[in-house]
Amino acid sequence: MTQPAAGGTIVLGKGVAPVPGAPPLVYRDVALLERPGGRRFSLVVEEGAVIAVVGEEHSGVGWIGRLALGLVPPPSGSVEAFGVPIARLPYSELLVFRRRLGYLPLGDGLLQNLSLKDNVALPLRFATDHRLREVEDRVAQLIEDFRLRAIAALRPAQATEEDRRRAAMARAVALRPKIVVLERPFDGLSNRAATALLDKASRDEDGTRRAVLLTTRELAPSLRAMVTGVVRVAEGGVVEDPK
Repeated sequence: MTQPAAGGTIVLGKGVAPVPGAPPLVYRDVALLERPGGRRFSLVVEEGAVIAVVGEEHSGVGWIGRLALGLVPPPSGSVEAFGVPIARLPYSELLVFRRRLGYLPLGDGLLQNLSLKDNVALPLRFATDHRLREVEDRVAQLIEDFRLRAIAALRPAQATEEDRRRAAMARAVALRPKIVVLERPFDGLSNRAATALLDKASRDEDGTRRAVLLTTRELAPSLRAMVTGVVRVAEGGVVEDPK
């Protein structure tokens, strides 16, 4: 699969192909909490949708991102990414298929021994067939787009929380995925910074809409206008359908 990028193409490694026309992400009767007779979580994230899943710490919402990436298998039900039951893939194929999804884990997931610039470059260096010059060009573009030029050489511990989150988001969209999964991406950020970050997550460089699935404990009014659906989770299941 190839995806156009400024200054060249992003060529992902070969692997399992997505099902044509399938939604970016589907949860079917998933048990977020292993409780006998407990609630089940079902959700379809359509192309271009921005869905916020809202839940408290012990609601089960913390599993949603990891299930989407196949980092853990669902204890019941299934999770499909682009029509593929992602957790059932052999490990080698799973690693390749994950490149189709952008991911910003809880916190930021940045490697502390690397600069912000090198963190942004990681997926391009290890998940594409890019030559070094092409990687450098793409990283430079991301550094500009996410306003990281002045701090690109800093390590995460030297940067502010907002700067780290922007670097993590730049890394999440480096391969121009059709969906990004964000775990509590706005914790500790101002409304202004959160709004700017969600706008970046939901739009590709060419202006097309990108699907977003984000988890949060609460959704600020300034962000509600930017999402297409809100799902409230309690005790492992949906208690409020997308609007």
